This record gives sequence, C-alpha cells and structure tokens, in this order.
Amino acid sequence: MTNTPTRTKKLIKLAKEYYELPDGVIIDKPDQLLRVARVKNTKHAKHPHRDFRIYISRRALKHVVEVRRKELSKKHTEAQILLKICFAIEQIPEVIKNFDKYEYEYEPGKHFYTKNYRGEPSIRVLCEQRDIEKSMLQICSIHFRKPQKAT
Repeated sequence: MTNTPTRTKKLIKLAKEYYELPDGVIIDKPDQLLRVARVKNTKHAKHPHRDFRIYISRRALKHVVEVRRKELSKKHTEAQILLKICFAIEQIPEVIKNFDKYEYEYEPGKHFYTKNYRGEPSIRVLCEQRDIEKSMLQICSIHFRKPQKAT
C-alpha cells in the first residue's frame, strides 16, 4: 500500500476497525459519505462517469466488511480474509476508472464496474447515482467474482 492515496488508506483503516466489530453493531454516523476518488485519467475515452466523484457511506463500508468476512470465512483464514477485503477497498478507484466490464441496469438505476485480476477473483463494484444534478456515484456494495474460464 505504499502508493495508496490518503483517502484510500483512511477507508482501509476504517474497514479494519469494522472488521473487529461483531455483526450488527450500530456505528457512529452511518450515513456519512466518505470520498473515495474522482474519475479522471481513465483509459476509457467515453467513460460513462468521467469527472464524477465516488463516495461510500460508512454503513455501506461496514456492510461490505461484514458480508465479505462471512462469505470468505468458508475457505480462508482470518488474516487472508482481512487482506482480501483491504485489497478490494484499495482497488475501488482502479476498478471504476479502468474497468474491464461496465453494466448498467436501468431499473433501478444500478451501475456495475468489474475489474479482472490474473489468478484472483474479479472485483465488482455496485454504484448508484443518487442525485441526477450532482456528478457523484455512491458505492452500495463490493463483490468478489470467480475468475471466468477462457473458452
């Protein structure tokens, strides 16, 4: 995490704190939005959200940590789980800026960004555009997807 931006380091620190909490614990300021990144310097000339700001609420971050911890605990050690969750959080800007796959579901207005990693599960970030007037996306969830087999 040497080249990790300060914002992302703060998200990872907060995720580690949430990791230590039991499931269902109420957190302070759950609706507070935390800035993740701005969509600039992307490899996609026609990025669907160029110059948008990306945010995640404390509630959504805690949800990601709780659900992925439970999901990954079936096949991984505690240390591996925390590393995977931190890696996914660290990669959010890269996944959204330089995605390998973008999907949009008109109803109810969900944006899915997926980035593939060699030999690792893909990371899929689900976002919503909550306010049409503002150029911002809010992350709802982050998922791991099994690598697709070449056909």
